Amino acid sequence: MAGVEVAALPEGVKTDEAEARTLRGWIAACVRLLAIAFALFHIWTAAPFVGAYPDLIQRSIHLGFAFVLCFLLYPCRPRRSPSRRPSLVDGALVAVAAVGFGYIIVQYNWIMENPSDSTRTGVVLGTLLTLLTLEAARRTIGPTFVVLATLGIAYAFFGPWIPGTWGHRGFSWTSIQELLYLSSQGILGQVAGISATLVAIFLVFGAVLQRTGGGETFVDLAKLIAGRSYGGPAKVSVFSSAFFGTISGSAVANVVVDGIFNIPLMKRLKYRPEFAAAVEATASSGGQLVPPVMGAGAFIMAELLQIQYVQVAIAAALPAVLYYLGCGAAIHFEARRLRLEVIPRELLPRAREVFAWRRSAPLFIPVILLSYFLLRGYTAGTSTFWSIAASFVIYLATAPSPGDLLARCRGIGQALEAGGKSIVLIATLIAAAGIVIGTINLTGVGIKLSEFIIGASGQSLFASLFFAMVVCIILGMGLPTTAAYVLAASVVAPALIKLGAIPLAAHLFVFYFAIISAITPPVCAAVYVAAAIARANWVKTGIIATRLGLAGFIAPYMFVYAPALLLQGPWGEIAWATVTACVGVIALAAGSMAFFVRPANWVERLALIAGALLLIKPGIYTDVVGFVVLAVVWMVQRLRPAPAVQPAS
Repeated sequence: MAGVEVAALPEGVKTDEAEARTLRGWIAACVRLLAIAFALFHIWTAAPFVGAYPDLIQRSIHLGFAFVLCFLLYPCRPRRSPSRRPSLVDGALVAVAAVGFGYIIVQYNWIMENPSDSTRTGVVLGTLLTLLTLEAARRTIGPTFVVLATLGIAYAFFGPWIPGTWGHRGFSWTSIQELLYLSSQGILGQVAGISATLVAIFLVFGAVLQRTGGGETFVDLAKLIAGRSYGGPAKVSVFSSAFFGTISGSAVANVVVDGIFNIPLMKRLKYRPEFAAAVEATASSGGQLVPPVMGAGAFIMAELLQIQYVQVAIAAALPAVLYYLGCGAAIHFEARRLRLEVIPRELLPRAREVFAWRRSAPLFIPVILLSYFLLRGYTAGTSTFWSIAASFVIYLATAPSPGDLLARCRGIGQALEAGGKSIVLIATLIAAAGIVIGTINLTGVGIKLSEFIIGASGQSLFASLFFAMVVCIILGMGLPTTAAYVLAASVVAPALIKLGAIPLAAHLFVFYFAIISAITPPVCAAVYVAAAIARANWVKTGIIATRLGLAGFIAPYMFVYAPALLLQGPWGEIAWATVTACVGVIALAAGSMAFFVRPANWVERLALIAGALLLIKPGIYTDVVGFVVLAVVWMVQRLRPAPAVQPAS
């Protein structure tokens, strides 16, 4: 994030967020204008009176902008390539990207009229653009996706030489390029279409909301809500990270933006560095679960399931509450156990200032407007267009003086620039994902992998869910959330659906574990960054983050077995499932943090965890037994004398 200083990461540690060049002079001005034009293109095509261009044209313009910005902004070799300007090689790659995507736009009619044909020029440009896609992904998200895409292409080409079940008839290089480049099944496939029409406009909206005053109001609102309660500073981190994470779509970006304020505040009030970092990492990762604007993967999910985005947002609402309820309860119990301090009153903002028209309008009106349009059934693009327009109008209308009005006009330009640049990471990874998905569909290996999972699990849904969890966490170790979800959804979700999970629950299961991988050791990007800011031991931070996010590991199993938690079914069933799940998540947090009414011994912790799992499992008998177990632990702790004061550590 521009303008944010982050402490050095532990040696050898990398995150899924690439480090951009700091450009200077006329090159910086050109890149700034390109980024603004990129954002304006998506705002323009989201307008209800304009609409998107035909699929291949819209996607080619989208990826063309993204690739050009990628090669100008991200160096080939960090710390070795020029950091202030692009190299000659970068310039050549920019030219090839422009020609490659420009060819699709110019030859669009011929491609549509000859869907299974190609020319020598098309094959050559397809080969070059495939290589460019791999290079762009390497620069922005690291080598993992490059390896996967390369293996996918190799598998498609060398299929006849692979023995056994995994072999296939094979495909010529021309056939592969016809799929990857000259069709809507590869680099310019469905996932790229989602990025070009939905994800991009929401990323622009997030940048606009952040740069027009919404970000500061988020943090101050969180301080008002939780600042004076037990574990107040940590709960502020939970609230502010949930608010900001829902529009940022990136756990690491969320840690950087919120962590530089929240982590020092927690440390100043005697929170251990590892605990402070773990709170920020856990809270930041969960932001992508929070409606109305979830991470980019949620929009892809809606398109893959062929349902409206608002249906995904509504279904995800209660599981998101469970995630943050578990995290908040764990913080509360840890604060009670260690008797940690609250935020001093003099550091809290005044409610009158936070809710003043000039402060609150840039946040509340666009978000309320977005929610209103989505719930009324408008498309996500149209809803976001009007919300962005409202943000601009309010930002300019609340300027206190003509001089400030000019500064705010420049601020709008900066917001558009930030929005355009934020699309680059998502667009490049989705282009690479198109190669992987295209080769999976071409060779039929996705069906074979699904059958393998079903066979390995012995037709057991629970075993398949466990395998799916492991796959998602492993993929998430080297990939951003969206990339991990896209790959896992194409391989794992079909197997879960075949074994009886409803499609929405299966995809949400995959999405949640793709998100949680950001805090799961040994490769946990959000933990690395938070630990660097806090100057804490990242291993201890990762262990604490896993404990804080324990509800996130349990909730996906809950809503697969109890679709009522996705707000599906009779309202009475939904209400009962909500109550038992919430109580179970709180009890799970208590057992994890060793505190309920009083500090808990090992027997009480095991009882709390057992009671929590009984409540989490659907069924009236398990619910009754779970409530009885928790009641017994509560009475035992209430009757036990209070311990001596334990100093904070």
